[in-house]
Amino acid sequence: MAVQCKNRAGRSTVPSADMQKFAGAARALDQVDVALFVATCNFSHEAQAIADLTGVITVNRDELEAWSAGVRLKALR
Repeated sequence: MAVQCKNRAGRSTVPSADMQKFAGAARALDQVDVALFVATCNFSHEAQAIADLTGVITVNRDELEAWSAGVRLKALR
């Protein structure tokens, strides 16, 4: 498993460049079966598109709050 966490304030979003770097690094590691990108903000449309294409699971602030309250993430079922 490869995990990337970003703590971003306000209305910022995870940019596509961050997702490209993480997806590339996760793909380069042959033993990674799950790539998870967790952020305290949303993902830009471009970043989410890259995640969808490369199989990276994204967790935004709302999902993170629900997860921390005990709700199971649909993406990890």
